[in-house]
Amino acid sequence: MKHLIVGTAGHIDHGKTTLIRTLTGVDTDRLVEERERGITIDLGFTALDLGDRLALGVIDVPGHEAFVRNMVAGATGIDLALIVVAADEGAMPQTHEHLAILELLGVRTGIIALTKTDLVDDEWLELVTMDLQDSLAGTPFAEAPIIPLSSATGEGVETLRAGIRRAAENAGVRRGDDLFRLPIDRAFSVHGTGTVVTGTVWSGQIEKGAEIEILPLGHTSRVRTIQVHGEEVERARAGERAALGLVGVERSSIRRGDTVLANREWRSTRILDLELRLIEGAETSLQVGTRVRFHLGTAEVMGRVYPLEGSKIEPGERALAQIRLEGPAIARAGDHFVIRSYSPVTTIGGGTILVPWAGRRGRLRREDEVQRLRARIDNDPLSALTSIANDSRWEGVPLAELPILTPLSPTEIEALLPRGLERDFDPLTEPLVRIRELVFTTEILPEGERSIIERVEAYHQEHPLRPGIDRTLVRRTLPKRTAPALVESLIEWLVGKGVLEEEGPLLRLAGFRPSLDERQRVIHESIIDLLEEGGLTPPELSSWPEELRSDPDLMELIRLLEGEGTIIELRPEIYILSAQFEEVTRKVREHFQDRGPLRAQEFREAIPVSRKFLIPILERLDMQGITRRVDDHRVVL
Repeated sequence: MKHLIVGTAGHIDHGKTTLIRTLTGVDTDRLVEERERGITIDLGFTALDLGDRLALGVIDVPGHEAFVRNMVAGATGIDLALIVVAADEGAMPQTHEHLAILELLGVRTGIIALTKTDLVDDEWLELVTMDLQDSLAGTPFAEAPIIPLSSATGEGVETLRAGIRRAAENAGVRRGDDLFRLPIDRAFSVHGTGTVVTGTVWSGQIEKGAEIEILPLGHTSRVRTIQVHGEEVERARAGERAALGLVGVERSSIRRGDTVLANREWRSTRILDLELRLIEGAETSLQVGTRVRFHLGTAEVMGRVYPLEGSKIEPGERALAQIRLEGPAIARAGDHFVIRSYSPVTTIGGGTILVPWAGRRGRLRREDEVQRLRARIDNDPLSALTSIANDSRWEGVPLAELPILTPLSPTEIEALLPRGLERDFDPLTEPLVRIRELVFTTEILPEGERSIIERVEAYHQEHPLRPGIDRTLVRRTLPKRTAPALVESLIEWLVGKGVLEEEGPLLRLAGFRPSLDERQRVIHESIIDLLEEGGLTPPELSSWPEELRSDPDLMELIRLLEGEGTIIELRPEIYILSAQFEEVTRKVREHFQDRGPLRAQEFREAIPVSRKFLIPILERLDMQGITRRVDDHRVVL
């Protein structure tokens, strides 16, 4: 089943609503005021049955210039435009404005319904058709079929129905494996159900019971019920009109322009980078800080435009720009938008979102900056991802955010990303790598490797007696805000390649071992001799001979001896030989293995030393699992 949305467009009183009623049997003018005044004010919705393989939702939009904002809200969700032109009047101001809006919103498939043919003769109909073809030239609808018909007599209606079917069969479909998103166009309360929101499912799908979030308000809720075209269903898919019954959300807190989402990575924004086109007929240029009405999805937000490639954007020009909004919006890279002038209110341009969560930036001075920004929605998906990763570099881009920062679905992104640093990468052919849940550009990997190796080498030169550098110091080698996952992966990669060795928390170059000069060797041996002579009651460090205490490398040599496992620190300034402690361990097990809990002084049978040395020895035995302290006693394990 193919799911699509058909949306009307056209001037007021050209017969859009009447035509929809003729095609579907449903009057989409639901408001009392609409029926009293005989004009469409707000959006109307129904379904068009064209057989088993096509499920078409229909959005009827108002044609009056005063309600163009409502038209834009409806047009943002359509896949197929049904452009209605009355044969007795031809293309009119709102016809041209609606065509411009459809083009700006990326709608490329359409069909032209030339209505009210019963009011004109054949000669007039031929002239109007030629004029209409001229109006459509240069638009995406230049080749769209023009079908004359009369809703009053029924002539041509079935031909139109067949034309809609052909256009729908050729239209593209939205991805079902994408992130779920539904911009809200209506919200109301239903007795027994609670708050209901309606809209077009832009992408993805949603099931009953799913947890959702409504942004920018930040409400969380659960989907209680789902209706598509008036029928209750288990799920709603991309390209369908859906009504969601929500749990725990007040109707008064929701408005048109809010968005229903099912992924926590979405967030609102007030600054967006854009590719913006000012339409040919715009009566003004866009200068720095020009105030405009920004239409995205079903939302309208005031904002100011800041050109990024020059001081202003002239009518007919396409350029990079930034918009800074006065309220929050929900956007995704690749979304189409419309801008209308602040006053008088007319459609003047639109374009595509490049960066949905942008920071303030000034004019771009270099061509590479321009190209990198344009690449965000490049036809080559890898270019878009690489552009984003290049901007984040050492920090990495969260994988879950990439389907919002690009027009790509999660499935498409997964297919483009190699996992882990299991091999060398060629940045020209494999520009990206996924490390855990972050994505990086591979061009930083050689620099990261080099920085780590140089830091370890420098540490060996600074501290030749130490067995290695603590890996926490290595992490600080890379730029600030470098993701810990990247550092650890680079270290693991270098260890795996045999460039580095790791020993506990320490890292060293492969093959590195501390080396002593003649003076250091003498001190090294003197420390061992001193402790061997002291036995289990060695002198404190402050009492060691002056020639040892005054040596500049004393503490380095002590750390070396500890690292070698030659000596043990019982407590600050008290060291004993490891061999002597092993002898203590043997005696304790030999003397006390089968005896019950022992007090500290009872251990003197095997450890004949004063309390000053006995307590730290026992604590060391506890730490190594030889004994276990229970209250004031110990047991030998």
